[in-house]
Amino acid sequence: MLLAAAVTAIVGAMLVGAVVVLGMQLAAERRRGIEFPPGLNSDVLERLARMQGDLDARLLSVDRRIEGVTEMFASPQGRGGWGELSLRQALEHAGLVEGRDYELNRANGGEGGRPDGVINLPDGRHIVIDAKFPIARFRDACAAESADERERLMGEHGQTLVRMARDLKSRGYHSEATGGFIVMYVPEEGLYVEAMRARPGLFDEVRRQGVLLAGPVTLLALLGVTAQAIGEHRALEEARLIVADTKEFQVRLATFAKHLADVGKKLNTVVKGYNSAVGSWEGRLIPHVDKLAARAPGGAEPVRPAVVETAVRELPGGGEHRLTIAG
Repeated sequence: MLLAAAVTAIVGAMLVGAVVVLGMQLAAERRRGIEFPPGLNSDVLERLARMQGDLDARLLSVDRRIEGVTEMFASPQGRGGWGELSLRQALEHAGLVEGRDYELNRANGGEGGRPDGVINLPDGRHIVIDAKFPIARFRDACAAESADERERLMGEHGQTLVRMARDLKSRGYHSEATGGFIVMYVPEEGLYVEAMRARPGLFDEVRRQGVLLAGPVTLLALLGVTAQAIGEHRALEEARLIVADTKEFQVRLATFAKHLADVGKKLNTVVKGYNSAVGSWEGRLIPHVDKLAARAPGGAEPVRPAVVETAVRELPGGGEHRLTIAG
């Protein structure tokens, strides 16, 4: 169920990014226009012209709608905000809990700023994630008129990702990143897939900076495995606590049983003393009391105590109780 929710969140992030990319590509296609092949008769040309006009109107309507979404990503703040929101949703839908399993915009103890997300792993380890949404050169590449120009601009887009990786390296995030790598999350697969196609060595260039590129699909896999590992470790720790509490209860129960057994022994001693006193009363005192009563009748009849016949029950095992707990 968590996996399905996480997929939904990531797909949502991909769709928004795809809408932005689609808007750029539509704008480029509209600028290029449509050229009809020569030799068509006037009726065909007229019908095609009407179809083109209808298509242009539809594209314009779609373009205007996409334009509003695209404007939201025009500024670095807008793109950064969306990247952080996409990261937060992915973390939540993976089943991780903020404040316990991860923290957002946590100070790293240096002067390099705050990473967008830090996942808390067992034994004080961490995964550091920073979201990036570079789009300027990608947008230019989508609008390029020629394939060569598009390839060049995509290569520059890849260089932008490398510069961002170097910037992350300079911020000091590695000091708390387990394994020496920071995850650079790009919330749209196409933003780095196309760059890697134009610049095949991009992944290794970024990795040499101690940074790993991750799109929504890669991040989903990473968070899913991480959430499972954290959950299993937490279950193991809770089991250890239960065993420790049970052992402590064993010690306290044994102490209580010893005290209770001591009380029982003392009660037995008291009962035996009491019964001995009753025996002395009946055997030695009562006969003498009877003689005195016969000589001077009319006196008060003394109360004759009864023997206590109910024995004090002993604890099974003589109070030595032990619970066997697997370590």
